[in-house]
Amino acid sequence: MMDKTERNAVWHESVERFGTRLQSVVCMEECAELIQAVSKRLRGKPDLAEEMADVIICLHLLQDMYGVTDERLESWIDRKTKRQMERNKA
Repeated sequence: MMDKTERNAVWHESVERFGTRLQSVVCMEECAELIQAVSKRLRGKPDLAEEMADVIICLHLLQDMYGVTDERLESWIDRKTKRQMERNKA
């Protein structure tokens, strides 16, 4: 298993090699593939792990490409989770 530093280096190299524009398009395509996989899963098809992994990698790429800090991301995750918590109570 690769450690976080190795993964980040590989992802950063991909951005450097292929550029922000192409990697952004790839990320959009991977999200679309996950949407299709979820739809197929609801119809009893295979699991989602591979497509989920692709999207998680893309999220890291997007974070690197567009300078989204861990702190900013965590702040939004907390806000969204608290909002969902309130919805769950209703």
